[in-house]
Amino acid sequence: MFGRKKYEEPEEVVIQKPEPVKEEPKFVPSRVTTIGKDVTLVGDFVTSDTLEIKGTLKGNIISDVKVHVAQGGILNGDAKASDILVDGDVDGTIIINNVAEISNTGSMQGNLETKTFVTNRESHFEGRLSIIPDRMKHREEPAPEPDSSSIQY
Repeated sequence: MFGRKKYEEPEEVVIQKPEPVKEEPKFVPSRVTTIGKDVTLVGDFVTSDTLEIKGTLKGNIISDVKVHVAQGGILNGDAKASDILVDGDVDGTIIINNVAEISNTGSMQGNLETKTFVTNRESHFEGRLSIIPDRMKHREEPAPEPDSSSIQY
């Protein structure tokens, strides 16, 4: 009557829980190619899978991901990979983009070039070790400006 609106029931509001966001794993494990305990493989090996050596590989490796020389495993040759874990024996030149680790049962002879080297007291390494500097890290940090107050004339 005097400009009042008729009372209306509010609509029912349904609050739904949001579905959890599925985060992609930061590291998706690749497939694993295994050279078995009783196998001796002679020749070069190129793979995009993780390579696990439980037997013997006499040849070179190029891998996009990890190489694992298991305890009792032998690698006689050169390798280029993202990471390497040595629990067995390695003899060769190894170039690793990220982490090279020699465990307490691991033994390595030869040249090793890596960004990060991890070893422990019982492991054996004989050869030349080169640590690759993280060039991107150095680019992010500008060189400090010289302090003119400390310059003497």
